Amino acid sequence: MSKVLSISVFKGGAGKTTTAISLASALAKMGQKVLLIDLDQQASATLHVGLDPEKEIPNLYHVFVKQVPASAAVKDSGFGFGIIPGNSLLAAVESALEAGDEFTLKERLESIKQEYDYVILDSPPGKSMLAVNVLSAADEVLIPLQSELPCLSSVQDLLRFIQDIVWVKYNPHLKIIGILPTMFKRATTHSAGVVEKAREIWGDKVFSVEVPETIAFPKAFEQRVPLPHLNPDHAGAKAYNELAKIIYERS
Repeated sequence: MSKVLSISVFKGGAGKTTTAISLASALAKMGQKVLLIDLDQQASATLHVGLDPEKEIPNLYHVFVKQVPASAAVKDSGFGFGIIPGNSLLAAVESALEAGDEFTLKERLESIKQEYDYVILDSPPGKSMLAVNVLSAADEVLIPLQSELPCLSSVQDLLRFIQDIVWVKYNPHLKIIGILPTMFKRATTHSAGVVEKAREIWGDKVFSVEVPETIAFPKAFEQRVPLPHLNPDHAGAKAYNELAKIIYERS
């Protein structure tokens, strides 16, 4: 049974793309067939696997405007999973989407999603129409929580939006698979306090895995290799490998 998994939070800089790339890599290493879809016009996930978003044609833009089916836009990441590249033209898609278009992405994925065990959606930041499309198309949502106190409200904002808008109007069956602490600073008490507070609020919805803050992630981006492939023994890679195991076992 294919799972469409959204990596979503409205705040930028919380580790969405790092999570999407690392989780796709870790699941692929477990033998799962994975497709990553880059919905950000900055195309960071596409760049992370060494693809030039302006040269990869067709890409997600062409899928949205129905020039090609989704299957025609899938590229080989080189790391065991497929990717539909993002592109700066997604800004034009965002501008063109209007009320009533919240299910466009879901419709575009119908012809392809059953070919994969996991379809991972790297959501853009903000309450954009593309972000709403992601939540409408997903079976499950994983929420990155940057381990800083103000970021608790960002998670609460998304949860409230899912409860009040998404479940009511677009996707009543969307499952919140969990909240993932990211950028966890082990050398301070602040991160531990934030995660403890999160567990007080949301209980076992907060994953037991804590992704450490480390220079290894930006270095992996510079080298255009997901960290679980670049350095599988690194604590950051091990965190995502553990997360992948948890998600697989829950499926």
